[in-house]
Amino acid sequence: MRLDIDRIEAAAATINQIFLNTPQYVCESLSRALGCRIVLKVETLNPVRCFKGRGTEVVLARLQSRGDTTSVVCASAGNLGQALAYGGRLRNFDVTVTASAAANALKVEKMRALGAKVVLVDGEIEAALQAALEHAERTGAFLV
Repeated sequence: MRLDIDRIEAAAATINQIFLNTPQYVCESLSRALGCRIVLKVETLNPVRCFKGRGTEVVLARLQSRGDTTSVVCASAGNLGQALAYGGRLRNFDVTVTASAAANALKVEKMRALGAKVVLVDGEIEAALQAALEHAERTGAFLV
């Protein structure tokens, strides 16, 4: 899918304001090293402490506007799960996150605190993705 200004503007209109206007700064050392102006965004100053909130907002807004589901699932080691849980809570979605049993315990707890049902599976992220796929097939949840 190609970049399209109309799609970008539509996405910006649906994303929770808390994820927009991320602070930026010129990184002088990288700019010098690379011979061009490098601008970095500070993505840790939002409730999920990463950039993934914008993407999950777009997905959830589309699902909400279609009205065909209120249940979503993803496989995550933490950041995607936290972002989906945060947006899902605000939009009244049931959120299930599958994660490896070896995932960072603090991130797992944050996903739960944000309202996600977290299912831990043995193995790495591939096993969590398989569990998410199976959950989506079994329940009709939208796989993010």
